[in-house]
Amino acid sequence: MIDKLKQIGGLRLTLVLLALVSLPLVMFADMEPKGIGVMTAYIVPSLVVLFFFVLMLDALMNRVFMIEQPPQEQAPRRLRMWLDLAAAGGLLLVWGAYFRTLLQL
Repeated sequence: MIDKLKQIGGLRLTLVLLALVSLPLVMFADMEPKGIGVMTAYIVPSLVVLFFFVLMLDALMNRVFMIEQPPQEQAPRRLRMWLDLAAAGGLLLVWGAYFRTLLQL
């Protein structure tokens, strides 16, 4: 397990963990923007968009770097790619509904 975490890397693991931490914050996204509500109403939704694009870019770059590599080098990149796609899919499922309600005004 520790070996898998080392293959993922610290920065990428931090990105995925921050994306996962932002998932339950969608329940507080409609708070009045005063005090802590500023964070949940303005800052977290904008960070979620950034997380999504960075995760998708990282997944794409892992896929690009897998091309013409031996299988032992492809395995960690494939793990990273699927981890990025899973985190981005979670953001899309959870936060997508919130952003869709913003468009229906």
